[in-house]
Amino acid sequence: METHVKYIISLFGLTAKGVNREKFGFLVATDQGSVALQKSNTTEENVEAILFQHEVKEFLYREGFDQTDRFYVTEKNLPYYKTSDDVYTASLTFAAPKVDFAKKQDFLTVVEHLGKMHKILMGANFAHKPKRRQEAIPPQKALENLATHRKKLMKAGKFSEFDMLFLRGYEKFAPHISSVSIAGGALGDNNYICHNLLKEENIYMADRPIFSNFATAGYGHYLSDLTYMVKRYLKAEPDGDLPLADIFGAYKAGHAEADINKDFFTAKLLYPDKFIKIARDYYSKNRSFAPKAYLARMEESLARGNALDGYIQKQ
Repeated sequence: METHVKYIISLFGLTAKGVNREKFGFLVATDQGSVALQKSNTTEENVEAILFQHEVKEFLYREGFDQTDRFYVTEKNLPYYKTSDDVYTASLTFAAPKVDFAKKQDFLTVVEHLGKMHKILMGANFAHKPKRRQEAIPPQKALENLATHRKKLMKAGKFSEFDMLFLRGYEKFAPHISSVSIAGGALGDNNYICHNLLKEENIYMADRPIFSNFATAGYGHYLSDLTYMVKRYLKAEPDGDLPLADIFGAYKAGHAEADINKDFFTAKLLYPDKFIKIARDYYSKNRSFAPKAYLARMEESLARGNALDGYIQKQ
């Protein structure tokens, strides 16, 4: 396997000095530094998604934003090497530590640079297509589905442990789902490229943030990335009290033209997407018992909802 990896790396113009297997693929010590060699199945969608990511990152680089994990290219100027079974990408890793969202100033710095990245990508269109994501259920439809499950449970009159958690969540989250439906018109069009996975593990903190892993990037609105980051901040700091005004200010320092509607932002932040997904997955399978994993995920979604409610009450 090591010989095979060294051969693949050489196709990207790199000389391997050592190979370590990692969860994502391989971490390869090369003559140009530590390189992440990742592989996925050779499908048309995967190849297209890699080309889309490459377009986005190269566009940013040409516009002066060099804060991403750019792909190496082969002698054919492609950001991948493809076999009949696998498609490989190679990208430079960074010696800098991953960001800690519990550090307020670091979090705000990332938000500011996210604003800069969004500003550059605003209105950009690319030849290739992003990876298809599971389509979210419209809020009103989600609420109707949840109400149907609740009605069935109340009619049966018998509740499992999961059912009890679901009913607690329904009473808590139904108003939040209604709120995002009402405020939805403030979002505007999806005229941006969003990263869609701004976890701490995907952001290095050097003299400025470096964004990596654009695997789920796609067209959307900047508030999707911004609310995702606030949720991650509160996961790192459940009692966090960083004012929304400071977060909005940091973002606008990078993207002054952004018109952040606080009501919609708050509604989107409180929207229980995890709760909706867990309930849908569980009840679609007509289970007679709840696996522990489902119970844990439901309890976590309730705890996260409480943390978000507490945070908003401080604003």
